[in-house]
Amino acid sequence: MTSLAERAHAAAVFIRHTTAISPHGPYRGEEHARTAVRLAAALGLGLDQITTAPDWLRRRTTPGEPVLATATCPDTGEMYVFLARFPIYDDEPLELLGPCPQCTGQVPLATIRHLADLGTHLARAPLTPEDALHTNTLPDTFKDDDGHTNTCCYGETL
Repeated sequence: MTSLAERAHAAAVFIRHTTAISPHGPYRGEEHARTAVRLAAALGLGLDQITTAPDWLRRRTTPGEPVLATATCPDTGEMYVFLARFPIYDDEPLELLGPCPQCTGQVPLATIRHLADLGTHLARAPLTPEDALHTNTLPDTFKDDDGHTNTCCYGETL
């Protein structure tokens, strides 16, 4: 086990290095790096178990475009995809993405601030189409998320 000072130094080096080499530019690179560090810390994982990518689906023209962060369980290899909707704000929760019960599009199913939030979500039975409108466990962003298909009854209708 490494000391707290060593882990803090490694996180700072990771952010500087990722910012410098990012193909998306220094500002986006820093957002990706900080998202990875934040998710790794929240889930108790190493930075080598977190990957990030731009979220082209939920893209917007304002600063702090969304970042997708994938955490891989070192024991099982299972992967969990999280959305940092506003990565420039460290106090914003991450959203766990999963299949919509109606259209199977990747949409926010849980708000995650720490490991226990993920545990609470995973302890629940899978969401069914009948449950989706009657649960208070879904994030507020579930219904109008761009991950729903055009024909999904839960997605935003224009």
